[in-house]
Amino acid sequence: MAHRTALSLLFATLLVFGFVLRDGHAQGSEARQGVQLFMGYCAGCHGADGRGGDKAPSLFSAASPLNPSDAELFRIVRDGTQRGMPAFAQIGDANIRAVVQLLRTIERGSVSKSATAQAAVTGNADLGRALYFGKAQCSQCHVMEGKGGFIASSLTDYGRNRAVDEILKAITNPDNPLVPSSQVVTVTTRTGQELTGVLRNEDNFNLEVQSEDGRYHFLVRTDLKRVQYTQHSLMPRDFATRLSPKELNDIVSFLIVSSRNPRPENVGSR
Repeated sequence: MAHRTALSLLFATLLVFGFVLRDGHAQGSEARQGVQLFMGYCAGCHGADGRGGDKAPSLFSAASPLNPSDAELFRIVRDGTQRGMPAFAQIGDANIRAVVQLLRTIERGSVSKSATAQAAVTGNADLGRALYFGKAQCSQCHVMEGKGGFIASSLTDYGRNRAVDEILKAITNPDNPLVPSSQVVTVTTRTGQELTGVLRNEDNFNLEVQSEDGRYHFLVRTDLKRVQYTQHSLMPRDFATRLSPKELNDIVSFLIVSSRNPRPENVGSR
């Protein structure tokens, strides 16, 4: 049991580093396919970078000294773990091997050092806090320091293991990559009613949409006239022009500094 748990933590840690591939650092179709599989099956719960989402906590953890074989990694993906990771046998052996190949590509040296090094901040965290809860309006959607909205993921621990440039990119280019469960959709019913919200889940028969007031709407496809996929999240896409470089740097500094000594969180408080 303990051995299998440690292996699952190692697997999760390695998956986090797979997102260096989105900048083109890895080679090979299997490695790229591994990233696509993560986005399709894992990111909806654990976030696009594996550090936590709306439905599951961060996958990031300290590196394990264990060195499991390809066969053991394959079994973890296929069979899941006793701690709650679901089995993914349904994606097929070839796709599971692509994920394993992704892990080995990362092990061979494509891991970003920024993920484990403590980032140095150059901005003013106090001014960043004022921007976060004021002009930038980040707190309307994200919880931070025990205050904020609830439709987006918590940012309390967001900056703990991220580099400045990584956080800045997430702010100024938020839909790269776009997590499927964060996409905004507009649905129109057969009776003419319209609803816009975040697509939390869908299958061939149903959609689960969360509106900005936090309510979940469970919709049956046969009751819908149209579903418009926007290909973007609720995150504003104009921060690069709305905020100055100094203001962006101050917000990034606030996220990093606050994550090192997070305050108790009370989700949903304003």
